[in-house]
Amino acid sequence: MKIINWIKSHYFNILLFTTILFIISPVILSKPLNNLDEVWNYNFAYNIANGLVPYRDFNMLQTPLLPFIVSIFFLLFGNELLVFRILAIFLISILFYMIYKIFKKLKINLSYIFIFMLLLFLLLQDYICIDYNFALLIITFILIYFSIQNNDQKNKSFLYYFNIGILSGFCILLKQSTGAIISFISVFYPALFIKHKSDIKIYLKNSFITILGIALLISILLIYLMTHNALKDFIDYTILGIKTFTNSIPYTYLLNSNNVIIKLLSTFIPIAIVISGFYLIIKKKQKLLGFYCYSIGSLVVIFPISDNIHFLIGITPFLVLFFYLLFCFISWLKNKILINLKIKSFIKETLKSIINLSLVCYLIASLILLGNYVIDSRKNHNISHYLQIPISEQLLNKINTIDSYILMQNTPVYILDAEAAIYMIPINRYYKDFNLFLKGNLGSLGENGQIEKIKNLKSGSQILIKNDNYTRNWQTPEYVISYIKNNLNKIGEISIFDIYEKE
Repeated sequence: MKIINWIKSHYFNILLFTTILFIISPVILSKPLNNLDEVWNYNFAYNIANGLVPYRDFNMLQTPLLPFIVSIFFLLFGNELLVFRILAIFLISILFYMIYKIFKKLKINLSYIFIFMLLLFLLLQDYICIDYNFALLIITFILIYFSIQNNDQKNKSFLYYFNIGILSGFCILLKQSTGAIISFISVFYPALFIKHKSDIKIYLKNSFITILGIALLISILLIYLMTHNALKDFIDYTILGIKTFTNSIPYTYLLNSNNVIIKLLSTFIPIAIVISGFYLIIKKKQKLLGFYCYSIGSLVVIFPISDNIHFLIGITPFLVLFFYLLFCFISWLKNKILINLKIKSFIKETLKSIINLSLVCYLIASLILLGNYVIDSRKNHNISHYLQIPISEQLLNKINTIDSYILMQNTPVYILDAEAAIYMIPINRYYKDFNLFLKGNLGSLGENGQIEKIKNLKSGSQILIKNDNYTRNWQTPEYVISYIKNNLNKIGEISIFDIYEKE
């Protein structure tokens, strides 16, 4: 009976979340296997589910909370990319639902909320997947949700600030760089509300509680790493290895983008940040100062790789904030401009009709996409761990050809390429560093360390590197590739790869 009553009292929220799920599902499920970020993130969780320890047994650059959570679902439901994508559907749905909750807290009209969410979905739909940056974005929005409540530090309990610390700690455990900035904001932005000397003592006490929550999460990670003899490797990959991370895409890439929306947004955002900051200070919008600070903190995601996906994730909190300020301006303007009540009513009803029509179109399109996915999945391939995942005929042939060759060899075969995991996952093989062969992801010794590892391979070992007729990933350690070409024997070709053998 209690469950039925709860459903009745929350039916709209349940309906909204279900609708979001339904719209997002076909977009994620029908994506072909071509997103390397998705494959790499899947591979992290895949390794943990198989009993490997992060950093000690496999290389990764960020902190490991997300793959740990995902690995639990792999153990329960199977180590399949399909499970990974189903989790992605829930992750992205929670993201959009949190945006809705923030707008409702700010008392924005439902019609405007739907407009923003539809526009944001259009903006992100090509990039959405399960990713630590998206997970971090959700927690940032939860922190924002708390920040727009009562800012009176005296009326908030120990548990409130401890939870803020726990959430901030989760951010660090998802991605140490952005997480550290978000945690810094959680600790220090409440200082903006100090008005009297008596407030300083309260602020210091509450900040200590927040730091306590953050420290607890970091301590759990450190204890895990120490008990699994992975602390040294963790430091090597995530701290010392940063010096070898020479990969970068400058912000000018966005400003010169062929994508008109990206180009406009990248020009508009810096200007909007400055204008919004001045507006909040002049108008003394204290309730939004935390929102603004977290939005600025989220922009760290954009650097040093300012590509489309990092840019869009980074600016999302600020887009939400700016849309709210725009809504406030429109409301103020409506009160200042005298418009006939009939015209106002007509505009309101027209807006509702457009939103309803758009929603129906989205639902129909989602139904068609979902139907197509179900039909196509019946013609499924038998590639292990990729069942029910769309794979192009070209990639399918490459996987079958390359994996068959590897399985036929009596000596180890390594693929030194950004795409290595795509081919190694179906045959359940993992070679540390080689399966995520990217600059900055190879530890403090960088490319020289990989060359030493190649020198120590046993005689007869084979290494596959992408043929020069094909474009290698922009993060490929080319110095290592040159070493292989100059020091190992080329014995043949297989698909897109040249085969080299260690003497």
